[in-house]
Amino acid sequence: MKPRFRPDGTPGGTGLRTVVGMTTRSWWGEDLLGRGGDDELWAYGERPVTRGELRAAVAWLATVYRHHGIGAGTTVALHGTPSFTQLWSVFALWELGAQVALIEQKTGLAEMTCLLGRWRPRFFVTFGGSDRRSRPFTDECEVLVRRLPDGEPASTGHCLLQLSSGTTGAGKLVGRTPESLLAELGRIAAVDGVPGPGERVLLMNSLAHSFGLVGGVLHTLDNGASLLFPARSPAVRTADVVIGEPRDFARLGEDTVESFTSLRAAISSGDVLHHDVFDRFRDRHGVSIGQAYGTTETGVIAMDVAGRFAVSGVGRPVPGIRTRVTDGVLEVHLARSPYVIEAEPWFGGWLSTGDLVRRDQVTGSLQLLGRTGGGHRDLDLLEIERVLAAHREVTDVIVLGSDVIEAHVAGTTALDPDHLGSWCRRFLGAEKTPSRYHVLPALPRTTNGKYLRDRNALLSAG
Repeated sequence: MKPRFRPDGTPGGTGLRTVVGMTTRSWWGEDLLGRGGDDELWAYGERPVTRGELRAAVAWLATVYRHHGIGAGTTVALHGTPSFTQLWSVFALWELGAQVALIEQKTGLAEMTCLLGRWRPRFFVTFGGSDRRSRPFTDECEVLVRRLPDGEPASTGHCLLQLSSGTTGAGKLVGRTPESLLAELGRIAAVDGVPGPGERVLLMNSLAHSFGLVGGVLHTLDNGASLLFPARSPAVRTADVVIGEPRDFARLGEDTVESFTSLRAAISSGDVLHHDVFDRFRDRHGVSIGQAYGTTETGVIAMDVAGRFAVSGVGRPVPGIRTRVTDGVLEVHLARSPYVIEAEPWFGGWLSTGDLVRRDQVTGSLQLLGRTGGGHRDLDLLEIERVLAAHREVTDVIVLGSDVIEAHVAGTTALDPDHLGSWCRRFLGAEKTPSRYHVLPALPRTTNGKYLRDRNALLSAG
């Protein structure tokens, strides 16, 4: 059960603190990790892991990391292969009081250095050796701990740091406090249809992303569900709930994919869900894809587990979160700044998501219209994307609206801008038809696979 660890350090003890003959824990996730019997299934990768094995691995790693000099206020960056070892390490480091930054597996060193900015971790922990190829999941892997000479202690009370997606510019280093994570767990638990006790949840989201970690890993710990990871195991077909990104559901909707045996819900997050993916998955598995919408800064904002609002709506705001729509843009109230490195003082208030939305006055569901960028705030840019995506020669499309509406399209060599204009006028009318069409070999994406919704980046790619 013990993970292979490098450089060497002799493990010992339990990773718990003994006070007057009593063993106690003192970290904010104590209750989450302590729930359930030792024999209950916690997760299944290539093999099953019980909650007792989870707790034992976390305690052992806490002792090892403590031997390396990691403690309260220590800054630690984690990067590498998604694995049980990675998750055990996150819990162990949190138990020690460290500030942990989760870095996407595919992020290279140069990009990582640029994105982290002035945040200088004291330790850099990598999983899986020098192989940086993307892997879906592995159970256990080699760990390398490096102490960085210019590392600094934590200057904020954040326990978790993540990089925002960077879809509209440079990514930012976002911090979450224990209070904000626990509050988000409470909001998710209050939503109808989320995974419950005894259910099996196939988690396909990145563990470095907000909803994958909080809505997947921490929620199942909190509610007695168990996790299935996309490893080489037939257990994934026993999932009751699937959580993933639109590209995951596109793969699951293919005819070659085996059917699930007891699927009741599917939750998409992280990017725009298109009608063709929604329809193929429903036809293949008999379940409508719901959505979870949010940002790295705020956590989940709205959810629609049952897929009631289909693709056009992402669901009602979750209980306990304050939202408003100002000049067509969705804003969320935060009591403190989510940014670790802040150039300006934060006085609390409303954080702009940068998303154009329309709130349904009858159902309360939020409908995404696109990203901010100047005019056309009442125009549904995602509707234009859906119409263009339905063209048989189009594989990918992004529509941006500033002074003019521009469509950036990738597809077959037969794509013709004049024909695309005629196609849009046929289904949308002249008012909604883009004024310009840019045909690209492929649309640029961020490191984690999201489309770059940045005009300069798109024009450079063309």
